[in-house]
Amino acid sequence: NACKEFYFFFFFNYNVNKTMNYFQAKQNIEESVFVDLLSDSGFKAVYADPANKHLLINLLNNVLPDDVRVSDIVEYRDREQQTDTIFSKKTILDLVCRDSAGNIFGIEVQKKVDKDFAKRCVYYASGQYHSQLSSGGRYSELHPVYELAFLEEKYPHRDESEWDSEHIVSHYHLTEKRTGESLCSTIFIIFAELGRFTKSAEDCVTTRDKLFYWFKHAGDEKKSPSWRDDPEMQALVTATEIAAFPAEKMDIYIKDFMNEMDIEYQKGICYNEGREEGARETAVKTARAFLEEGISVAVIARCTGLTIDVLAGVRGRD
Repeated sequence: NACKEFYFFFFFNYNVNKTMNYFQAKQNIEESVFVDLLSDSGFKAVYADPANKHLLINLLNNVLPDDVRVSDIVEYRDREQQTDTIFSKKTILDLVCRDSAGNIFGIEVQKKVDKDFAKRCVYYASGQYHSQLSSGGRYSELHPVYELAFLEEKYPHRDESEWDSEHIVSHYHLTEKRTGESLCSTIFIIFAELGRFTKSAEDCVTTRDKLFYWFKHAGDEKKSPSWRDDPEMQALVTATEIAAFPAEKMDIYIKDFMNEMDIEYQKGICYNEGREEGARETAVKTARAFLEEGISVAVIARCTGLTIDVLAGVRGRD
């Protein structure tokens, strides 16, 4: 019975908060004019839509190395996502696409940059590179993988003086340490640090600057910038306008937006502001409350997943 009560109150509170998130999400969407391109839902609404393929090509060509040009996108797919649970680590992955030359591009948006972010990017790119070959495949069939991340924050560099609003895109790949000679084209990691971009809409002259500005500020804008002389940017602004979404696309956007908010709420429960040990801390707090109510250690162990030894330690600290 104690277990049933625990789960009842836990999921009751969880669903109440989820309902509140729904109304908050609905209000946020109604108050916004344009999608936030630095959100998973906003990014997908614009760039994962095949109807906006020309915008995706323009985005790629503005951040890729000068010797890499995309002429056509021939395949889209969402990266596989893990099952949502409130106690398991959730990895949100965005768009993967392939161009007519066979190059693979993994594109994601990221609001927070932690110390392991670069490792995660290499991990994603390595998986895409490895997945190209089936058993018996030839290594000559492998194509380069470009992992691109649009960051709301700054990425820390060894020499910060080298990076400013004119230099927000960084390219990393395998090179020889002494000579700088590049190895064969395999994996490239590219960061676009919107946290370093400080230009106003009026200061943006090039399409690239306008693209970075809109990527960073679209979610907060209430009217279109006066960029009528730039058809590419006008197309992007139109594509981000929420009121212009067809009904089916609007339904998908709302669902993705809700899912994104729900995941953030789950992270708050499980990771205690981003720390993975938050789930265990929550269980310990719950166990302590149960102990104070006189519930047996055996029942608490079944309900929380904590061991008898851990619970003995919890009791010993009280």
